[in-house]
Amino acid sequence: MKKATFEKLKKSLEEAVAIESGELAPARVTIREVPNKNIRKVRINIMLDDDIIEFFKQRAALPNAAPYQTQINQALRDAISGQRLSTAPLDDQSEALAERIAEKVASRLHRGQKKKTPTKYTRVEK
Repeated sequence: MKKATFEKLKKSLEEAVAIESGELAPARVTIREVPNKNIRKVRINIMLDDDIIEFFKQRAALPNAAPYQTQINQALRDAISGQRLSTAPLDDQSEALAERIAEKVASRLHRGQKKKTPTKYTRVEK
């Protein structure tokens, strides 16, 4: 075993012992549900406004909160299924903002599902 690898392992074990003994608090504890095996995740790049990202990151910073990307995914899923946003209780202003975001994203998702009409440059097979 390389010395650097051994040192990382040693440090990790020392931190684990300190956390177990109560000398050190864990950096973060997240409880997640087991994902449905039938749902396939797709990696994308998306541009979102700073305030949207900050909103979800603040919610993710709460104890036992899901990571912010998971919360965004859930907000989108709730919006397309017609449900209200859930998870942590929000004040009225934050709730309204979250609902507006979800509705806007859902409308854009539905808009993208419409069939495209062929243009004069589109090849149509018979």
